[in-house]
Amino acid sequence: MKNKIVLLIVFTFLLASGCYYDSFEALHPLDGYINPCDTTLQSTYTSSIQLIITYNCISCHNATYAGGNVNLTTYDQVKLYSSNGKIPNSILRNSGYNPMPPTQALAACQTQRIQQWITNNYPQ
Repeated sequence: MKNKIVLLIVFTFLLASGCYYDSFEALHPLDGYINPCDTTLQSTYTSSIQLIITYNCISCHNATYAGGNVNLTTYDQVKLYSSNGKIPNSILRNSGYNPMPPTQALAACQTQRIQQWITNNYPQ
C-alpha cells in the first residue's frame, strides 16, 4: 500500500512538472515572431489573422490533415469558416461547437482581433 502511495506521488509530480506554459515570444525570442495582438498591426487577414491561424490552428487544420474536415490554409477557407460561424463560435467556446484550440483558449486579444476582422467584413 505504501509503494502505491509513493508511486502515485511520484507520478503526480512528474505529470505536473511536464506541464509547461510560457508565452510564444519567450519560447522563440529570435525567430522573427510577430505578435498578432500588436495594436500597431491592422485587423486584416495578412497582417494579423493569418498569424493567429498559423500559430494556433494550422497544425490540425491544413491540407494534409484537415481536423474536423476544416482546412484553414487560405484566406478564402478562413473567411468561409468565419462567415458560417464555425470559427467565432469555436474560439469563444460556445455551446454546440468544439472548443478551439482544444487544450487552451486563445488569448483574449486574439479572439478580439478575429471578431474585429469579421465585423469589418473580412479585410484581406
